[in-house]
Amino acid sequence: MKILIVGAGVIGTIYGWAFSEAGHEVVHFVRPGKAARFAEGIPIDMLDKRKGHPKRFFGRYNLKVTETLTPSDSYDWVTVPTKPYQLEEALRQIVPNTGPTDYLLLTQNWYGTASIDAILPQSRYLYGDAKAGGYFKDGTLMAAIYPTIGLGQVDGRQDERLKKAAALFAGIGIKPTLYENILHYIWVTVAIDAGLRAGLVRVGNLAALLRDRRTGDLSLQAVRECLDVVARRGVDIKKYPETRMFYQTSSLARQIAGLSITWMFRFDKSVQRTSAHALADPLEVKTAYYDLLNTGRELGVAMPAMSSFEGDMIGLGAPHPG
Repeated sequence: MKILIVGAGVIGTIYGWAFSEAGHEVVHFVRPGKAARFAEGIPIDMLDKRKGHPKRFFGRYNLKVTETLTPSDSYDWVTVPTKPYQLEEALRQIVPNTGPTDYLLLTQNWYGTASIDAILPQSRYLYGDAKAGGYFKDGTLMAAIYPTIGLGQVDGRQDERLKKAAALFAGIGIKPTLYENILHYIWVTVAIDAGLRAGLVRVGNLAALLRDRRTGDLSLQAVRECLDVVARRGVDIKKYPETRMFYQTSSLARQIAGLSITWMFRFDKSVQRTSAHALADPLEVKTAYYDLLNTGRELGVAMPAMSSFEGDMIGLGAPHPG
């Protein structure tokens, strides 16, 4: 399959490498003047959680890049791993130049798809939640890839497009979870990320958060408040097992949940890598924080824990997204 990936950031590089290793023809679309920097490829140190794959890969991804697009390039699939506030601009640039192909949008979403639908019909795209991540260190991608990914169509259907995407990922050792309402699932992940990142902003880094029990507990409370916002939007939180630990009522259960999270972040190197970029983009962190906080206020959800982090966000450095 001929696959176009927009950009060569962390997520795009991880999946581009995986597709290329499986024999697909992969091309990365980069901004004018950027292609030369990839002439020697990208060094990769990958922790691979997929069954049947080497647990660790050291090597170089000799990616193919292009700075131009035309419909005659005839891509079979386009993957767009962008920040949510970059998505519309990216789609306006590439959709007219790729022909009638299918798209996978690997990004978060909080405000629905009306602006996206004006550029790309729902009949041509899926949403996905990447189960991979990492960071660049001295030019080397330090990353981890997992054997799962979340996929779904915005309209709730599961037609040939979704089956095509599922088969594509299954072919590289990644089993997709197909969501009946992908936006609801993404809202849940946005809520969890927003609450946890608030704690990271306050203490500065992951190691400090693990040491600071008070901020850690407050961050867990912030996540629960953010999930309450999602529930007020009409999402059935009980459908998503990843939310259960944040609704523990007994002090013992909360301690166990906190210890579980602490263990993952402290001892699981794959989790460390996928979470290391949490503060890499202040605008992304700040945007998600205010998306949750402002929506909660509009819906009348009490958010004392989340609100307590607002001073930390003001000093984060990125402009206020509102």
